[in-house]
Amino acid sequence: MSLNKLVYISFFLFVLNSGCVQNSATGTRQLVLLDTQQEEDLGAREHPKVLKIFGGVYSSNELKGYVSELGNRLASVSEKPDLKWKFIVLDTPVVNAFALPGGYIYISRGLLALANDEAELASVIGHEIAHVTARHTAQRHAKETLSQVGVSILDLIVGQPIITNVASLGSHGVIAAFSRSEELEADQLGRRYTIKAGYDPLASSKFLSRLAALTKLSSDTNKDLLSSIFDTHPRTEDRINQAKNLNIDNEKQFLSNRKRYLAAIRNITYGESSKNGIVKNNKFMHLHLDIAFSVPLTYTLENNKSSVIARKNNKEAVLIFDEIKSEPDLSLLDLVESNIGRSRTQLIEKLNIFERSAIIVQDKKLAYFEDKNYLRSIVLIRWDNSRIWRFNILTDQNSDNSNYKELINSVLNFHKLSKEEKIMALPRKINIHVANRGDTLSSLAERMSLEKNKIEWLKLINGFSNDMDVNDPIKPGTLIKIIVG
Repeated sequence: MSLNKLVYISFFLFVLNSGCVQNSATGTRQLVLLDTQQEEDLGAREHPKVLKIFGGVYSSNELKGYVSELGNRLASVSEKPDLKWKFIVLDTPVVNAFALPGGYIYISRGLLALANDEAELASVIGHEIAHVTARHTAQRHAKETLSQVGVSILDLIVGQPIITNVASLGSHGVIAAFSRSEELEADQLGRRYTIKAGYDPLASSKFLSRLAALTKLSSDTNKDLLSSIFDTHPRTEDRINQAKNLNIDNEKQFLSNRKRYLAAIRNITYGESSKNGIVKNNKFMHLHLDIAFSVPLTYTLENNKSSVIARKNNKEAVLIFDEIKSEPDLSLLDLVESNIGRSRTQLIEKLNIFERSAIIVQDKKLAYFEDKNYLRSIVLIRWDNSRIWRFNILTDQNSDNSNYKELINSVLNFHKLSKEEKIMALPRKINIHVANRGDTLSSLAERMSLEKNKIEWLKLINGFSNDMDVNDPIKPGTLIKIIVG
C-alpha cells in the first residue's frame, strides 16, 4: 500500500473520531462535522431559497409576532436558548413545518388553519426545535460528506471506481425526510419542551391524528395541500401511539389556549393566495392582474405558479394558460413562428379579444403533452406593451370539433374582472363563529365556502369526532372555525 493511500485512510479515521461529539439535548455521541457557526451559515444560505419555493412570508405582522412569541417561549426551555432562533410563517396552503440548521423554524399558514389550539401548534414547533437541538440535519450532512469521502478512498485503495456518483444517490438536501428514529427522538424532545412551557402533552397525538384524517379526506386533485408535512416527516402509527401513551400528572393544569389561538388565526388566508390567482366554480380570477376566464364544468382547473391548466375529465382536451414576454418590433405571428417554427405555423384569424389585438394559429404538427399527442391551436392576446397572454388549446386528434369549440369560447370570453368577480377573486379566509343556541354541524356546514365535503372539512379543522351526529346541537358559546369567502 502506498504512502498516499495510508495518508487518506488516516485522514478518514481522524475525521470519524474528531467529528463525534456529545449532544446536549440527546446525551448521545453524534458524528457532526459542522460547528455551531457553520450551521447558522448553512441555514442563512438556504433561507432565501425556502422563501422562494414556499410562497414567501405571510404578510400578517400580528400572526408573525404571535408565532415568534410562542416559538421563543419553547426555545427558551430547550438546550439552546441563546441560539438566534427565527420563526417564520410561510404563505402557502400546504400543510407543512420544517427546520433548517441554525434555528430557522418554518410553519405554513396551511398548518395553522388545521391546528386547533395553541398546544397543538406548540407541539409542532417543539418538534422542529428538537430537530435543531438534536442536530439531525447537521448529522445527516456529516454522513453525506463522509459518504463522498468514502467513495474517494475506496477508489484509491482499489485503483478504480466502484460505483459512479454513489454519494449523490443518498443526498437529500437540507429539507429531506428524517429517519423513523430521528422523528421519534424529535417527538420525545419536543414534548419535553412543551411540558416545560406548560402545554398539554397530549396535543401532539391530536394533531398527528388529524393529519392522518387529512390524507383520507383530501382528494387526488388537492393533494398539493398536503404535499406536505409527510414529505419531510414520515407519518407512522408509532408516533401517534407514542404521543398517546404518556405518563402524565392528571392533576396538573396544562395550557391549551384555544381562545387565544383562534383569535390569532382569525381571518388567516385559507387555500390559494390571491397573489397567484384564485379558482372558484371553474373560473380562474387574478385580482392583481385584473383578468378572468372560465371553462365548462366537465374540466378540472389547476392553478400553478407559472400557468393555469384545464383538463377535460376524459383528457380529450386540455387548455393551458400562461404569459410570454413581448419582444420589441415582433408581431404576435412573429412570436409564434419564432417559438414553434414558421413551417409549422398556420394563421387562422386575426381578431380582438376584450378590445385587445389577438391571433389564432394552428400548429401543423401534433403537440406532445403528458404522454399524449394532441392537435394544437395557439391564441395570443397582446394585453399591453409588455405583457402577452397565451392559450394553448389541445384536443384529441380522434375526437370531433366540439372540444375545440368549447375551449375557444372560453378563450374568446377572456376579460377584465367585473365588480362581482373582484369580490369572488378574494381568497377564502378562516372566520371564527361563536355557536348560538340551535347551531348544528349541518347548519354550520352550509356556511362553509367549499364545493363538497363541507361537513367533513368542518369536523376536521375543528377537531370534532367523525362519529359526531350532524344534527346534534353544539354547545352555545363554542368557538368554531368556518371557511368563508
